Amino acid sequence: MNKLIIVIFLSLSSVLFSCSSIESVLSEEEAKSIVVEHRTAEFGVVEIKSVTTKFNKYIIEWENKENCEHGTDIVNKNGEVKTEEYNIC
Repeated sequence: MNKLIIVIFLSLSSVLFSCSSIESVLSEEEAKSIVVEHRTAEFGVVEIKSVTTKFNKYIIEWENKENCEHGTDIVNKNGEVKTEEYNIC
């Protein structure tokens, strides 16, 4: 019985530790840099408004005042950008 409990505990522990968080793969600064590079147009500069981490992804709110755009992008641990929200004045 004790061996079974130890095996179950070790199995669960290894599963939990193997699920690496996004911070260990991609830093917040790298994610912000990816969004700035992705969103900077010929006109205006993108400013990062906020960064949050949710479901192992960075959620980045950005704004380009000169081009009258703003939105929210999601960056996964592979550095891929998905547009969540995008608005033009």
